[in-house]
Amino acid sequence: DKVLRFGPIVVDLDRHEVTEHGRAVRLTAKEFLLLQFLIEHRGRVLSRDLLLSDVWGYQYTGGTRTVDVHIRRLREKLPVLVEHIVTVKQFGYKFVDTA
Repeated sequence: DKVLRFGPIVVDLDRHEVTEHGRAVRLTAKEFLLLQFLIEHRGRVLSRDLLLSDVWGYQYTGGTRTVDVHIRRLREKLPVLVEHIVTVKQFGYKFVDTA
């Protein structure tokens, strides 16, 4: 089983499940993929365009605003992430281990 861990968050890639402190957290498919991508690339500054191409796929024709909306939803559903998903003004986001 492939599992990603970040603090109290456990992301089970095989079961497509996320828990925080053992409590199941319901994420959409894109929220799940975005969380996975952020955790796997922690410490790196990720542009909105990179996130769109790697999480949504090159064929995605929406604007980069969709990334912001999904980041906001992740922060709402997993409050522990608020201080770990850092906004890099006019560029994108960075997932950091410490605030």
